Amino acid sequence: MCSWDSLWNAREDEVALSLKTCGYRFPNLKAKFIVRNRHFLPHIRDLIKPIADEDQGKAREYIVRNFVGFGYKEASHFLRNVGYFDLAIIDRHVISFLKAQGASLNFKTLTRYRYLQAESILRSISNALGIDLGILDLFIWFEETETVLK
Repeated sequence: MCSWDSLWNAREDEVALSLKTCGYRFPNLKAKFIVRNRHFLPHIRDLIKPIADEDQGKAREYIVRNFVGFGYKEASHFLRNVGYFDLAIIDRHVISFLKAQGASLNFKTLTRYRYLQAESILRSISNALGIDLGILDLFIWFEETETVLK
């Protein structure tokens, strides 16, 4: 049975075991990230909200630079989950959609530059449609997967 209590104060190996029991991929790596980011939890709102309220892109950069294990996709996902919708979660589904729309995105890895390039293209589409960028990428996710789990 999954135990989320260990996420707050258990040792890294105990967190990994809990994640493994719950069926998470890469439980050891995720446990390392959880344990190394715990010190942010009591202050996360005070750290992120003022930055995100001013500029969501800057908030994402802050998270990427300061949180262990967070890249652009994860930082964008975190901000989405706390109510900010001016960033895109660029994944293979969004890339596939953009390619189908004629975007020239021929790369194997998603660097910072490529992530922001894909997001910029998607932002142009969202602006043309008059909807939030985050709503558009969620719609694309739904269209590609026929589910909303994230």
